[in-house]
Amino acid sequence: MTHTADSRVHREHETGVKMLARKVLVNIEATPSCPAACSMCPRSEIKDNGYLSLELMDKIVSQLDPSFVWEVDLAGRGEPTIHPEFHELLKIMKKPGIPTDVTTTGVTFTDRNIEACVKYVDVIRLSVSSIQKETFDKVHIGLKFDKIWRNIEALGQAAASKVIVHLTGGPVIYDHLPETVEHLRKLGYNNLRLFPLWNRGGTVAGGQDHRRRNQLLKDLQIAASEDEYSTGTGKVRFFLNTLLGKMQNIHYCPVGDGSVSISYKGDILGCFQDFGHISNVGSIADDTLKDIIQRRVKELGRMEICNGCNSNKVVLKRPMFLG
Repeated sequence: MTHTADSRVHREHETGVKMLARKVLVNIEATPSCPAACSMCPRSEIKDNGYLSLELMDKIVSQLDPSFVWEVDLAGRGEPTIHPEFHELLKIMKKPGIPTDVTTTGVTFTDRNIEACVKYVDVIRLSVSSIQKETFDKVHIGLKFDKIWRNIEALGQAAASKVIVHLTGGPVIYDHLPETVEHLRKLGYNNLRLFPLWNRGGTVAGGQDHRRRNQLLKDLQIAASEDEYSTGTGKVRFFLNTLLGKMQNIHYCPVGDGSVSISYKGDILGCFQDFGHISNVGSIADDTLKDIIQRRVKELGRMEICNGCNSNKVVLKRPMFLG
């Protein structure tokens, strides 16, 4: 950000307008590594590899408090279940008063990993594309169709009630979405959410079909994933905070403000869409997470990753506060 732009943002931030109390989703990255190369993930933007240490996990969790966090998710650019100390991370993350979850494709769902998820997390967020193999192969590139669906079935038998299914991939999955939803429901999954196709700050082709998506949501009686962005505040307060945020920063992004992501190295990201980590706003080693969340209101929508991002356009086509 230029000095001139920074000064303008600073002046806007000093308008006296304050956001209403709100809670965010905290994403903690176990690793940026992943056995898949999914169509909606710009893995070419990821230049680093490694694993979150247990010591850093302890430090992150020590900063979390139910007063400003509604859920903590072991999720990031990679597949968390491949972390060599996956079970220990789940144990540390289990802080009283804050619901915990893990986001996964199910690629390494051994009996032991499933047991750990059942025992230590409140919610399992499962990324699913399609029951139709050709569509699956277009989205979950690098994963084995039969293996993934066996794992999905095994997870359903063990803990379907804990699972929120993320229907991902965008319009390419729509033709066979009714069959996918029907099959998932037969396996016991009832909490299904249809994701838009985020363009990850312009690094992924993010074509949408809003009319068809809305019709599928209605016909299949499933929820839109973006409805969850109001979870930490309630729909009315979310709407008011969007207006208050715009008064402080005309480019304010309520999508980015709904969560905060922390890398396996402890970097605090400006936005979860930032796979290349070009718009970090702090570090767990040097900053207080709660303060960063408050301060970044003036930066959301203005960062380098925001250039070309479609998040606001996607969400505001179907505002989550009207749901």
